[in-house]
Amino acid sequence: MRYLPHTREDISTMLDAVGAPTVDALFDSIPEELKLGRPLNFGPGWTEPELQRELKKRAGQAPHLSFLGAGSAPHFVPVIVGQLLLRSEWYTAYTPYQPEMAQGTLQAIFEFQTLAADLYGCEIANASMYDGATAMVEAVLMAKRIKRKGTKVFISKAVHPEYRDVLNTYLVSMDVETVEVNLEESGQTSLAALETLIDEHGADGLAVVYQTPNFLGQVEEQRKIIAKAKDRDLMVIGVNTDPAALGVLESPGKAGADIVVGEGIGFCGHTSLGAPGVGLFATKQKYVRQIPGRLCGLSVDANGKRGFVLTLSTREQHIRREKATSNICSNHGLMALAFSMALISYGKEGFRRLAKQNVVRAQSLRRRWTEQGGQLGTGERAFNESVLLFENRPALLAALERCEAQDVYPGLDLHRFYPHLDRHLLVCTTEQHQEEDLNTLVALLQGGAS
Repeated sequence: MRYLPHTREDISTMLDAVGAPTVDALFDSIPEELKLGRPLNFGPGWTEPELQRELKKRAGQAPHLSFLGAGSAPHFVPVIVGQLLLRSEWYTAYTPYQPEMAQGTLQAIFEFQTLAADLYGCEIANASMYDGATAMVEAVLMAKRIKRKGTKVFISKAVHPEYRDVLNTYLVSMDVETVEVNLEESGQTSLAALETLIDEHGADGLAVVYQTPNFLGQVEEQRKIIAKAKDRDLMVIGVNTDPAALGVLESPGKAGADIVVGEGIGFCGHTSLGAPGVGLFATKQKYVRQIPGRLCGLSVDANGKRGFVLTLSTREQHIRREKATSNICSNHGLMALAFSMALISYGKEGFRRLAKQNVVRAQSLRRRWTEQGGQLGTGERAFNESVLLFENRPALLAALERCEAQDVYPGLDLHRFYPHLDRHLLVCTTEQHQEEDLNTLVALLQGGAS
């Protein structure tokens, strides 16, 4: 059981109940010469992450050191989140068809929607999707319903490669195709390439899709991207796979994106491959009838009492099949709840501090790398993900072997998704990494670094 300290009010109430003026008075029977006479020297207090790390170390359960991210950056999740998720009313909850029986579930979804809309800078958000990849697909399908005309989706090569694969799979049977936009050497989307492609395809343009921070960790100049799209009356879809970045960066919605989607699994307590995700989906109020999934709202009953309701559900089960916007049958509600709990636990100021810690960790890694003679494969406008450049591919492979031998997962070999980046390593650092972790990583990698 966790130790929860009493408040001053709690202590005062208990003392009044037992008739003692102070806590010290409870120990008057102990001779003064046997008392310590001063407070115990505990030293400065530890944060929850520091305490967990120390206890695991003393128990010989230190976790493997991992710098894997690539769209799934692990963040600290307060212990209270996991404890609250154990409550049976959460993990047994199903689709809230009967509002009178599902007020708790409906309120949880409503709160999640409020957080997602605020986070992404949009007017509304839905009750969540399956994951970030399918949320992006639904955004493109929604853009097609809104514009109707247009068959070309201009998508940056810096958008998560697996997201792009999922999108192309969906579009096989549709009269819509993707046109990939090349990148600058910095790792950002090439504005010149985007403008050229939009001009080439003219009236066939449908939407522009970008990600910030992108798959290579670079913060995109999203206002410029959005401006070029709006000049040609194209829909704009912003993707974000690490909400922590929005603690210090402008959200895509505030920058002008029509639809904003992404993933928040890093705040749900696990980043397991193949596990359920948190598909975030937000947009403008005027597009509410085209939003996929469902929307929970707040109303009042006949007695004027507040109540939560299923305001909009646009799947084929509820309305005429041809009117449905998608066939998403449910959502990962438990993950959406965990995501909400984590963000609420941090609070606005805590969330900003978290984002700043992530910036500091990434800067610290890049500084250590370059001070030891290493080179960076992208520009300095990065968040969490850093691309470390090696002299050649054999040097990179040798570094990976050294790390593996020490049970260290140094990051993602970018050759897997970008064949021409065959000496580039994508390394993710978050507030979970300590300075000693960065020293260990750089020391292991430097043997074959340029």
